[in-house]
Amino acid sequence: MSPTEIKEVCRHLRAKAPQEWEDFVNMFNDYTAEVIDAVTEADASEIMTMKGRALANKAWLKTFLTLDQAPSQQPSQSAPATP
Repeated sequence: MSPTEIKEVCRHLRAKAPQEWEDFVNMFNDYTAEVIDAVTEADASEIMTMKGRALANKAWLKTFLTLDQAPSQQPSQSAPATP
């Protein structure tokens, strides 16, 4: 499933149940903050796993918060400006 398809399903859910969608996104935001905080408390043996979870949650939260935005474009790599 592509990110575009996921966003389409999320937009559909938001349209069908806007309050429930808002409650879910708020809950997920709070959960993501907890996961990010947990990285600072992780043992050395867990730090990379916890960081991965935090990064994944941040990416999902960004998806949920940007449902109506067009996909971001990769900046084109142009030659450096000469003085």
